[in-house]
Amino acid sequence: MKLPSALVNFGAFCKRNHQQLVAGLITFSFSLGVLGLRENGAFKEIELWVYDSLMRSQLREPQDRRVVIVEISEADIQDFSKLYSERWPISDRLFAKLINQIAVAKPTVIGIDKYLDLPVLEGRNELVTAIKNAGNVVNAKFIATVSGRSGVDPAKDLEPISTYGYVNLPTDKGALVRRASIVGDSGSFAFEIANLYLQKLHKKSIEFNPDAIQFKAGNQIIPRLTANYGAYRKEDDSGYQMMIRYRGKVRAFEHIRATDVLEGRVTPEKLRDRVVLIGVTAESTKDSFATPVNVEGEVMYGVEVHANIVSQLISSTLDDRRFIQVWSNEVENIWILCWAIAGGAMAAFISHAGKNIGLLSIFAGGLVWVSYFAFGQALWIPLFPALLGLISANVLVMAYQLAIQQSERKVLMGLFSRHVSKELADIIWSNREKFLQEGRITGQEVYVTVLFTDMRNFSTAAEAQAPGETLNWLNNYLGTIANEVLAYGGMVDKYIGDAVMAVFGVPIPHSNEVERTRDAQCAVAASLAIARKLAEMNEVWVAQGLPPVSTGIGINSGLVIAGSLGSSERLEYSVLGDAVNVASRLESFNKEVDGGPHHILISEETHRRLDNNFQTEFVGKFALKGKTQETGIYRVLDIQKKTNQLSPMGLAENK
Repeated sequence: MKLPSALVNFGAFCKRNHQQLVAGLITFSFSLGVLGLRENGAFKEIELWVYDSLMRSQLREPQDRRVVIVEISEADIQDFSKLYSERWPISDRLFAKLINQIAVAKPTVIGIDKYLDLPVLEGRNELVTAIKNAGNVVNAKFIATVSGRSGVDPAKDLEPISTYGYVNLPTDKGALVRRASIVGDSGSFAFEIANLYLQKLHKKSIEFNPDAIQFKAGNQIIPRLTANYGAYRKEDDSGYQMMIRYRGKVRAFEHIRATDVLEGRVTPEKLRDRVVLIGVTAESTKDSFATPVNVEGEVMYGVEVHANIVSQLISSTLDDRRFIQVWSNEVENIWILCWAIAGGAMAAFISHAGKNIGLLSIFAGGLVWVSYFAFGQALWIPLFPALLGLISANVLVMAYQLAIQQSERKVLMGLFSRHVSKELADIIWSNREKFLQEGRITGQEVYVTVLFTDMRNFSTAAEAQAPGETLNWLNNYLGTIANEVLAYGGMVDKYIGDAVMAVFGVPIPHSNEVERTRDAQCAVAASLAIARKLAEMNEVWVAQGLPPVSTGIGINSGLVIAGSLGSSERLEYSVLGDAVNVASRLESFNKEVDGGPHHILISEETHRRLDNNFQTEFVGKFALKGKTQETGIYRVLDIQKKTNQLSPMGLAENK
């Protein structure tokens, strides 16, 4: 049954491009694996570590002067004891005095990051009066958690005269604070402070859209953290959570000691029209957290975390400072997939390992830079999965390519390793794309010089030896010829009994005349070297009682077809054509005419390429066996003394 042409064409396309298609399949399969692992949260901790690194690298914003922290430090606790004879926790009376001193400076909002649910020593009424008179206080409460931590409810005497917000902070592994819940059943501590500041000073507020369930700060929608957000997977997304965009490192906001406020050492201008947060920064109170911006050995106190959230909400509303955002999961998956495809394609289409690694390094560096730049614009994109996809897909496809190359090298070197020099074999391998197709070397028309040798009195010599000795002797003879051919850059095409066929100009085609001329001269130089070597060997054989041997050599230059011959199980590289037949006939013609002292006959085509580098004599024009046209024939006498360019060393330098 005849297959449809479209199917035939598709099959031919797959056959031609099977390596690229397999590389694509490897890349796509690995990409799906990366996406699957990410979807299951395998990269969460690594991606969050990258997020922390990016956050630390972007802390270049100026101090937000709208927020100031009145801190109760370890030194302040010591001063309370010395100045007011009070130990921690200080009495409501002393705390009331602190609020009154701050209120006199007319701040816009006073946020108290300290639980005031229970009276402390004396002065409760004074505390209530101070908060009522200030009229802009936001107090802290704590919502009970599923982990079993009990809540801290608003004090009944303070709830009617102040605003309350919860101070719960969602934490990741390692109790690290990267995100904030700004609204739950009620507003958070930071949300209430920011909203009150915006309303009182700027007549604005953070708006809520009940239809879309979204909060809007100025012109921006506050991005809501979902269960699968960025690197997070199956995260508790209760409440309206957002990523905290930290403004700076520890103590990035102005800190004023509580003792300085109580003692009147702080000018009102430092607090006027600002958000004033009162909080504890004493190590003994253990109100500290790990954050992305902490360096080793540092902690950030709770009041500083809330200050960052307050600053983020205010500056986003008034200054259009961006919230940290992410792409949708679909876009992130496409992003990761594209980088993996880029890595795989790079390895599939760039066979040179050095170039591939260089380009891979550029792409990886570019990906890191893009991620860094994007984070500077408050966009968190998946760096690690994309980098993993890029590098791993590249490495996997390179490994596949290497396996294919090893297989091809085995085929190619199996054809050539015993026929050419190691240097030429390396050249063949570097140009393998020109040769290999479907496991065989494609036929191509090339201009070559062919050399044939044949021993004249093999039978006589063999009769004087035992069969085993004959084999060793013949191997010695053939090895000598092969070594000289290889030394002059030729290829041993085949052994035919005691005859040798060698070719100069394959398997790398020589297209220009200079190379073709050099091939012809190398073939003639090799034949003279063979003759001299055999003369030396004859002296040894005669001394051993063996008869001397003579060898006829025929050389011709011309066009041939070079390629693989045979079946898939047994292949042999060879050349075919009339030029080969002429060389063979010239070798045999030594029996009919005088081939000179070395029995070397060459064709007119080869002779015209010798450039007077050799001593030759014209024999005549003859119609060789099986030929109708006459061939001009020359005998080679010796190499000219004026040149040494055709020595094996000279050839190596000219290659």
